[in-house]
Amino acid sequence: MAFSSHPQQRRLNISGSQQRSKFKLRLDYVFTAFFALIVVVQLVLHQSVHKADSAAQTNNGSSSLPASRLNSPKSPIIDNTNTNNAGTPEKFPTHYTTFSTACSSSQNWQSFLFFFFAHKVNQPGHVIRIASGCTTEQQEELTKFHESTIKKLSENFHVHFTPDFARVSNDNYKYYNKPFGVQHWLNNWLKFEENREEMEDSIIMILDPDMVLLRPLTYDFTDSNVLIHHSKRGPPAVKKVMHGQPWASLYAFGDGPFRVDLNYVFANLTDSPALKATQDERSNNYPGGPPYMATGRDMFNIVNSWVMLVTRVHHVYEQLLGEMYGWSLGAAHMNLPHVLAKVSWCQIRTLEMEKGGN
Repeated sequence: MAFSSHPQQRRLNISGSQQRSKFKLRLDYVFTAFFALIVVVQLVLHQSVHKADSAAQTNNGSSSLPASRLNSPKSPIIDNTNTNNAGTPEKFPTHYTTFSTACSSSQNWQSFLFFFFAHKVNQPGHVIRIASGCTTEQQEELTKFHESTIKKLSENFHVHFTPDFARVSNDNYKYYNKPFGVQHWLNNWLKFEENREEMEDSIIMILDPDMVLLRPLTYDFTDSNVLIHHSKRGPPAVKKVMHGQPWASLYAFGDGPFRVDLNYVFANLTDSPALKATQDERSNNYPGGPPYMATGRDMFNIVNSWVMLVTRVHHVYEQLLGEMYGWSLGAAHMNLPHVLAKVSWCQIRTLEMEKGGN
């Protein structure tokens, strides 16, 4: 700010600066209040719908269970005996819903909200917070809170701690914690390799901590009104997450991942299927983001490919979406084009999108 030599003018300049600061402060309050209002409205709407559903079930005599039992995460509103194309019963796969965080206060609040809504909608399977880079004190405090509060919502809610991977490639990119954190969880918590036979047919999902589940998110979209992004591959014959058919949300970066220096990224993988992807696949099957959904077998392969490529991607593309570009190229390297949903099915995002998180 330029100061005038005239005392009165200088006072006016200082006064104007103070007014602008106050305005910015008030604007921050407005954004905070607006987000809080969104959360409250969602809670009220959810409670109203739940009460209406419970009343309808009681009036129809469809359930004699008390409301607390209907609300239990151990009784998801899911039909666990779906049928396949042959008409035979199909076992409902075990679901693992993961989200990656740091250990900041803001992400502790996001995580609490994520777990709370997972409980409210009866999200099936396990829900896992992958927390990276906590200090010893933070880990102890978070563990204590998780055991005393989060576990009371469900025994299937977990927290897994990993090292800080931000400097894994001699640079400083906090979003490395997502691919490397998920890989750490796969290897050390899920022990995928040791339990491969059991885990290959499971469903693994990667969401963000600033997402809120408004209904159960599962592998089966048969009766869903989800809008599927058009590609030359056409819509899936079976609207489910299956081996060879991962799903994700459509993100607006198009073929961006394939416009980075691919010669550098795939310097040691010159025969990679990613280099042979068609332009339509690059634009319509790979620009995906959370929720990422895949079978255990496909997720394990994509994540390992993601970890292998993401640091090289960041070396040639240092922007915010670098780790997402790494996912797209990792999936393409495994020749696993995605079914992309046009909307993020059942979550809202905070006003502070992509700031300060993993």
